[in-house]
Amino acid sequence: MSVADLQRLVHRATPRVEDVRAPDRTDFIRREHGHLPLREVVDALDALEFSATSFLRQFKEVSVAQEPQQPEFNDEEACVLSEKGRLERYAAKPAAPEKSDDTCVHQLHRLLEGTRVFCPRLPSDIPKGETQAEEWASNPASDWKEVAADEKTKGGNAFKEKDFRRAIDHYTRAIRASPKEAELHTLYSNRSAARMQVAEAEAALADARLCVQLAPSWPKGRFREGTALRQLGRFDEAIIAFLHGQRLEPDNKDWEKEVAKTQELHEATPASQVQQLIMHLLPDILATWLRAADAGGVLQLQVNGHLHDLGVCKWRRLREGAQPGKAQIRYAFLEKKGYLANLAANLQSPIEAIAVLDLEGNAIKIPDVSSFFWKPDFASVHIDIKDAKGSMKAILATVPIEDGLKRFIQKPKDPDPPKASIESVLTLQSRSGFPKSYPRYLGFQMFPGDLNFPVIDLLRDAPSKAG
Repeated sequence: MSVADLQRLVHRATPRVEDVRAPDRTDFIRREHGHLPLREVVDALDALEFSATSFLRQFKEVSVAQEPQQPEFNDEEACVLSEKGRLERYAAKPAAPEKSDDTCVHQLHRLLEGTRVFCPRLPSDIPKGETQAEEWASNPASDWKEVAADEKTKGGNAFKEKDFRRAIDHYTRAIRASPKEAELHTLYSNRSAARMQVAEAEAALADARLCVQLAPSWPKGRFREGTALRQLGRFDEAIIAFLHGQRLEPDNKDWEKEVAKTQELHEATPASQVQQLIMHLLPDILATWLRAADAGGVLQLQVNGHLHDLGVCKWRRLREGAQPGKAQIRYAFLEKKGYLANLAANLQSPIEAIAVLDLEGNAIKIPDVSSFFWKPDFASVHIDIKDAKGSMKAILATVPIEDGLKRFIQKPKDPDPPKASIESVLTLQSRSGFPKSYPRYLGFQMFPGDLNFPVIDLLRDAPSKAG
């Protein structure tokens, strides 16, 4: 799981033409490599042990070659050059750019960056705290060194005695007695540590950032910053702080442990699990949406599985001795009017198979749904999935739909039309979430596995029910 792994994946995903020597080494074979499909990229990231969050963080560091690749020679030249000339031309060809900025890997990054979830909020939507004001003395007293040293010593003794409030007071007096030119970074670091002990993580973070500002090359400041951010649940920022510390102390293996610990905590949060679930399902969500595209529609997924199973990386579950999550998923595409009618009926008369609460336990409200969904150039997706207690909870998400997206989406093969009446199937659907309006399209998937969509096309299979 490294930036180098991502760079190799981008190279693999870059459309290109390669002329390679034939096995007998007397001629060339031209090989054309097209775009990798989105499903293959998602699976490759899992094989490389990336999560959705680590992919988003590390992809920003991937350098992109901007210049287009020039072919080494064209077909007309190949006809003119002798065998020896072709070999010489091949041997002398300049190194080809290894990456492009228009690959499926880049597309996946844009999709995840642009996806919005109503609840729980994704890390990019969480507001950040403010930096603390400077406290040092602009006109220190003549005996400031003695005062600061005495207060620092008293603060250290109080910390050892686990009297953290008293330690904070002593460190504060030492800071206020000292000028900016003094070694204030150690005082801010110590006060940050004391504040962490009394659950004042915001104040501890402010101290840590002042410590980093005053002594950017001191590794402990980055450690204080990372631990405070982690306590606040701002895991991405915490990892970045620890990585900065690692660059300052490349031989210290503890930084790698802090990064791994923070990443694992991050992946256990509902927001991260939702992001991972969406990345797992994106290829099939987009294939379904593009198949049934309607600007005013909603794609509704009913997942017969648990978020804590399906929202965790496959590689992490295997490492922990568990099997990757599996689930049966129902894909239903409804027009806006029908979706809202079903939602209103389900909220009024809840059934076990349909969610009426979000992941934080808040009741779904139609005005909130209406204001969140149906944005231009976004797919509206409603996912019902089981929480840790087995209750169905709703995830509302909007996924960006860009021009050119179809290049990366493998179109699923249309199932054969039903040979018999679908009346019994529609009756079952009306009892399991669609009491007022049937889906325009209906399909199913045993995840992970092939998507069968649409199994039912209402206009084709039961036009009298499509009113």
